[in-house]
Amino acid sequence: MPSDNVSVLLLGATGYIGGSVLARLLVNAKPLFDITVLVRDVSKAEKLKSFGVKTVLGSLDDTDKIRDVASHADIVLECADADHIESTKAVLAGLKRRFEVTGKAPMLIHTSGTGVLTDDAAGMHDTDIVYNDCDVEQLSNIPRTQPHREVDLAVLAADQEGYVKTYLVLPSTIYGLATGPFVDAGIMNPQSQQIPALIMASMDRRRAGMVGEGKNIWPNVHIDDVVHLYEVLWNNVLSREEIGHGTEGYYFAENGEHKLYDVARRIGAVLKDLSLADTDEPSTFSQEELDKYFAGSDSLGSNSRCRAERSRAVGWKPKKKTEDMLASINPEIQYMLSRAG
Repeated sequence: MPSDNVSVLLLGATGYIGGSVLARLLVNAKPLFDITVLVRDVSKAEKLKSFGVKTVLGSLDDTDKIRDVASHADIVLECADADHIESTKAVLAGLKRRFEVTGKAPMLIHTSGTGVLTDDAAGMHDTDIVYNDCDVEQLSNIPRTQPHREVDLAVLAADQEGYVKTYLVLPSTIYGLATGPFVDAGIMNPQSQQIPALIMASMDRRRAGMVGEGKNIWPNVHIDDVVHLYEVLWNNVLSREEIGHGTEGYYFAENGEHKLYDVARRIGAVLKDLSLADTDEPSTFSQEELDKYFAGSDSLGSNSRCRAERSRAVGWKPKKKTEDMLASINPEIQYMLSRAG
């Protein structure tokens, strides 16, 4: 792959992960990236142009457009939707066309997630099962029925065919308010999903909530550390370093673990301090509340445990830890209150 004038397509530029990754791309001087993004919103597309980013108007359902722009890319960064199989198939079709024209395998960094590792604990127990991103056999046995798995398998199959080198990034519970020029310009979403969803439900019911007894365990990782992993991957590839791809190209993003109860308890403490709850002790969401706040899903009560050994082996050095995740809850709540006001 050339060391300059690298053509990059990024999907998910206005989202929490994608916008943060794009911001890092723009300050990465070596190599010089020629960046194109897919955007639905015309006004956001115009704003992105002012940052030197090329835009294509469309959504993930515009598969013909995606296939076409992907066919001109050296690198595709999929940061939009880990379960949108048709857009991923379109990306792969475009990259296959690229390979047929150039004879060189382009690169796909696809965003999955450690939701693919989850069980059905419903908050009632933890687990001793810990996945390792270096354990190829263990990862190959993940059932197709798991969240994100169908898309992941399509990505892996493409790598096996040889026309693209694929790298799966699997963030865990991402936390921290995103910052930077895209947030300031109103282009991207600055919030993650899991913890803000838990906060929102807890604020509405005026008491911190949890699934079951909150005994389940998840890893966590700060948004800046997630972005650093993407940067490590593209820098390794562009420097022609031989790093694992395909079935040896799983890259977990984790730097600590937490039980759901501990997150809920910290939410309760902040809400109580703000007179938004009478107690800091969380209580279990009823089925009616799960239906109301989480579309009936108890996935927040699942276990998902992993170790990012491969990610660290290629140079990833996360900085934030579980105590930072717990400390991030207060500013997260303050931000949500400021938006509500």
